[in-house]
Amino acid sequence: MLFLFNDVVLEIGQPVDVVSSANFPVPIAEFDKMPLAEISLLAKEAIFADLQLVHSNPTTATHIAVLLAAKSAANAVLIGPPANGSRTPAEIGIRLAEVSLVVMSNLWQLQVGNTLSYEYVYQSVWSSLK
Repeated sequence: MLFLFNDVVLEIGQPVDVVSSANFPVPIAEFDKMPLAEISLLAKEAIFADLQLVHSNPTTATHIAVLLAAKSAANAVLIGPPANGSRTPAEIGIRLAEVSLVVMSNLWQLQVGNTLSYEYVYQSVWSSLK
């Protein structure tokens, strides 16, 4: 499964299978008890600690993407501070979306070709969801 995390398309596998695997850092019993709000807070805390998380630690970003995808119908997330910054993780904004396979495939091909830009992602996905 492809998952758009801010401006990066991640290949996350099938979320339910990944969460159930022995290699996943969150035990399945713990995951089953986690509401989407808790997973969103974990994502906010991770981005608050490192605004470039998806670039600097793609493994952690992929784990977050798997958690979000497994608890929702989303295949995209936009996470970041407001324009004036944030003093706490609670001030970090998060937006989930379901992006069409056609758009996601296009973004993936651009990324593979090293021509995907934040501006293109924003225009193709996030600006249309206002």
